Amino acid sequence: MIKKILLVMPPGTVFVQPDGTTQTKECIPSLGLAYMAAQIKNTGKYDIKIYDMVVEDFNNTNRISRDTIIYGDSFDNYKKVLSEYKPDLVGIQCMLSSRSRSSIHLCEITKEFNSEIITVMGGHHASALPYHVLGCDSVDFVLFGEADYSFLDLVDTLSSGKNVSAIDGLAYKDNGKIIIHPQTKYIKKIDALPYPAWDIANIQKYWRGYLPMGIPLRSSRYAIMNTSRGCPHICNYCAVPNHTGERNYRAKALDDVAKELDWLVSKYGIEEVQFQDDNFFVNKKRTKELCKIFISDFPKLHFAVPTGTDLPNLDFELIDLLKKANFHDLMLGVETGDINTQNKFVDKKIDLNNIKEKVEYIKKIGLNPAGLFLMGFPDETHEQLKNTLDLIIALDLDKIHLIMLTPIPGSNLYDNCIKNDLLYDDFDVEKLRYTNSFVKNKNISRREIEDIRVNFWRGYMAKKQQ
Repeated sequence: MIKKILLVMPPGTVFVQPDGTTQTKECIPSLGLAYMAAQIKNTGKYDIKIYDMVVEDFNNTNRISRDTIIYGDSFDNYKKVLSEYKPDLVGIQCMLSSRSRSSIHLCEITKEFNSEIITVMGGHHASALPYHVLGCDSVDFVLFGEADYSFLDLVDTLSSGKNVSAIDGLAYKDNGKIIIHPQTKYIKKIDALPYPAWDIANIQKYWRGYLPMGIPLRSSRYAIMNTSRGCPHICNYCAVPNHTGERNYRAKALDDVAKELDWLVSKYGIEEVQFQDDNFFVNKKRTKELCKIFISDFPKLHFAVPTGTDLPNLDFELIDLLKKANFHDLMLGVETGDINTQNKFVDKKIDLNNIKEKVEYIKKIGLNPAGLFLMGFPDETHEQLKNTLDLIIALDLDKIHLIMLTPIPGSNLYDNCIKNDLLYDDFDVEKLRYTNSFVKNKNISRREIEDIRVNFWRGYMAKKQQ
């Protein structure tokens, strides 16, 4: 019989480069855990608690190896939480592969504390590599994709003592054999989901000035929110289609978006919202209508979209509306400056000829554009890489994110790399990061392409800061 459920966000992970520099730590409220907690809470049958180890002790760091630092609450304190709360089931969100080792270790600690506690793991990494996490004896179940409904289904089924074999999108072990039930059902109407349980997540803990997700805050009193889920594109390097279903874009009704914003303002006094849609800008007409609602009904709120901007849907009218609606920073997903690379790997079909004009207008009206660029595509040539670097210079953005193409589990790129032996021998899925090269390239050596990346980025940003 399940009575108490503990949902856990594992510690964060940053990696140390050979020169001693480290990545920037982030602290992001878990929208996924808040949604699942709301489902559980609404049944009235279970007690539910969210424990985000990152926000609990953001400034605590522990260097666990030569190149790896974890930050957040300690594993010893996790043991104290188990002792005080005494959960019957622990659900751990394993979104990032870099946090998978910590996620597995949390399950090990849980079973050491009480072997009867049921352990469940979900998130992008667990969904993409169930064999990796279920290879640990301490992990009982993996839920695939959007688990808003399937998690509650699993909890109810286990609590009643019934067989889990009928649950969609579930992996588990039976007599030592891993059983996979592929996900076939996806959430069709996201409007029907309850609002995220920010009371259980304690949203106020995130108002301490921590960097949420790459875009600085205008107000520390903020929340994150989705107006849609999924994306109609299938970019080669992206794991979203695996998690939400291919081209499975679903949008909330405009009225429902407005109602949720009004709820956030009235209940929590929110002053800024950062949207975490998989693709907020995919429907240009809808985005314009949203902006008009924000302008008329929420003139004091600030907005940002750290997950990126779908450039083909960004026209001058929309840019004006974004400014009037108090959007402050735009993360422009340019990806690559080479048309052949784009045609092969990027599904968004970005017109490279009109980006400069858009960027100039964005800067002119007072928005802050940053650019996201990728390098290290399989067999990328020096010329193709130069096309991207030349475009960065031409755009003259105030800030750029120049990252290595990373084989994220669940992406077509990852599958292709595994199938065709394109990963370097020292590839470690638990140490995935965007600053290093993992994909073999016959045209540019690993050392050279990593040096090009860091030297170009440092030189560019140094000039901007002068």
